[in-house]
Amino acid sequence: MLAHDEELHLPSLAERHLGKWGLAAMLLATAIYIYGALVGYLAAGGQIFHALSGGAIPIWLGTLIYFLIGSAILHKGMALVGKINSFLMYVMLTLLGILIAIAAPHIQVPFLLRSDWSSIIDVFGVVLFAYLGHSVIPSIASKLTSKKRIALVVSIGIALPCALYLLWSLVVLGAVPATSSNGVSLSEAQAAGEPSTIPLGLLLGGSVILLGNAFAALSTLTSYMGFGVSLKDSYADLASQRRRAISGWTLTALVVGPPLLVALMLPGAFVTMLDIAGTFGGGLFVGILPVLIVLRVRRQHTPRPFTTWGGAPVPYLVLGIYAVGMIYTAVRLLHDLLTGVFALSLRALLSFFGI
Repeated sequence: MLAHDEELHLPSLAERHLGKWGLAAMLLATAIYIYGALVGYLAAGGQIFHALSGGAIPIWLGTLIYFLIGSAILHKGMALVGKINSFLMYVMLTLLGILIAIAAPHIQVPFLLRSDWSSIIDVFGVVLFAYLGHSVIPSIASKLTSKKRIALVVSIGIALPCALYLLWSLVVLGAVPATSSNGVSLSEAQAAGEPSTIPLGLLLGGSVILLGNAFAALSTLTSYMGFGVSLKDSYADLASQRRRAISGWTLTALVVGPPLLVALMLPGAFVTMLDIAGTFGGGLFVGILPVLIVLRVRRQHTPRPFTTWGGAPVPYLVLGIYAVGMIYTAVRLLHDLLTGVFALSLRALLSFFGI
C-alpha cells in the first residue's frame, strides 16, 4: 500500500502486480473464507438455539431461525448492519465481562496445566480465522495522514482482540474438563461442533446457560451479517463493472443460499468450517498472495519506498509458515474424509451381511 499513491484494496493490488490469475486467486480465496464462515456461523446458530430451548428446538430449525434473522438484516445493506452491529458489539462485550466474572471462580489450575504440543498445527486454521483483519489494512493506510502510525494502529487493533481471546480461553480451559464421564467436556463439544459456551453453561448452570449462549449468538451473528454484506457488495461491484444488473434479492440469495444448504446437511460443521475458511481462504488472501505482491513490488521499485522489519528473509518466512499450514491441513482433512468414508462403507457392508 505504501508503494502506491492511490487507494487500492487486495483484489486491485493482486490484479496490478500478479495479473488476472492473481485477481482470480484473491476472489476465490475471499469466497472460500466468507462462505466457510457463513456455514460455520449457521451451524453454530442451530446448536445455540437447540441449547437455549433445552432441546425443544431441533438443530435444523435453530439454523433456520438464525438464518432468517441474520439474512433479513444483511439484505437491508451496510447502513442497517452497521447500526445494529455497533449496538450488539457493546452488548456482546458486556455479556463477555459478566461471563468471565461468573466463570473465573470455577477455574481449576490442573485444567490449565494440560498441554499437547503435537496438536499445535491442528488449530492453525481456527487461530488464523480468529485474527484475520488484514483486509482492512489498505483502508487504514489510505486514511492515515501519518504513515508511521500504521504499524501502531494495526498492532493495537490486533492486541485488543488477542487479550480478549486469551482471557476467554483461560476461563473456558480452566473451567471445562477436556473429557468427562457425563459427556460435558471440550472433546464432546468439538465432536458435536458446538461453541464452547454450551459445555460451559451446562457445567455452571443457571444464568450461565442463557448468558453464554446469548453471547455466542451475538458474537457469531454480528460476523454473519458483516461477512454477508461484504460478499454481497463484492458481487454487486463485479456486476456493475461488467454492466450487469442484479436485484437485491438475487444478491442476497447468492450470498446466504449455498451456506444454508451446507449447514443443514452438516449441522456439526462449526469448527471444521472455520478451520477450512481460515486455512485455505484466509491463508491464501493474507499469507500467500500478499507475500507474492510484496516480492513483486520490491523488484519493481528502486529505491524502495518502504522497508519491512527483518529484511528480505521475512516474506519467505511468512510464505513458508502459511504454505506448511495449508498443506498440513489439506492432508489432515483428506485423511479424516477417507477414514470417515471407509468407516461408513464398513458399517454398510457389515449391515448387509447381518453382522
